[in-house]
Amino acid sequence: MKKFTFQRVLDGLRSSVSQQPRTDQEIVETLRPDNFQVAKTFRHGFPCQPTAAAFDPVQHLLAIGTKTGSLRILGRPGVDSHVRHETDAAVLQIVFLMNEGALVTAT
Repeated sequence: MKKFTFQRVLDGLRSSVSQQPRTDQEIVETLRPDNFQVAKTFRHGFPCQPTAAAFDPVQHLLAIGTKTGSLRILGRPGVDSHVRHETDAAVLQIVFLMNEGALVTAT
């Protein structure tokens, strides 16, 4: 009969653990277009040299006109539009037309 000692038991455990095949799982992940949401960011901050502003409480929109003829319309997250008049004249007045969904500017 084989004599079992504490040392031999530990050696047996160590050898059985080290003999297990290691399965290195390589995770293959490819990036797809639906993993991203790309948006063009072209303006940051408050418009320079503002000359007129208007707020539409129904649509929750803020329109800001500038000295160079630019108009920036800001709303909820994701609503940010920038347009320019054909001339570089300053925007003097901005009015939202109630129940029309329209905006009128005067230069």
